[in-house]
Amino acid sequence: MSFFASLASLLGGASFGPEHLDQLCAEHPGTLLLDVRTRAEYVQGHIDGSTLVPLDQLSASLTQLAAAPAPIIVICHSGARASTAATALRRAGKADVHVLGGGVSSWGSHGRKLSPGAKDVPLRDAIKKARQAVAT
Repeated sequence: MSFFASLASLLGGASFGPEHLDQLCAEHPGTLLLDVRTRAEYVQGHIDGSTLVPLDQLSASLTQLAAAPAPIIVICHSGARASTAATALRRAGKADVHVLGGGVSSWGSHGRKLSPGAKDVPLRDAIKKARQAVAT
């Protein structure tokens, strides 16, 4: 386990590497990929299908996210901000929250693609998709 994955685990998150993200998404259709980095970081490269809610704006969306019917995987650059966000989500009542250990740094170092640009999935659309996936 990497230092950042260990730190994420200690700070309040079930943390795992990129290899487990695909498995969780396959087992739980509608899983939300929540990127809590800044917009500038997101534009430089993000995981396709992720929703951007910067950590400093997370509190405005906690109720909505806590009610999401699918698991949430929180993503940042290295895992520290994602762990902070995961802790906030758990305190808001969301139990099924995970941290991508090592963040997009680990994602990229595992040969996974990061997409440049500002195209993210709006939060309302991600939650709607999660509801539809859980209902089927």
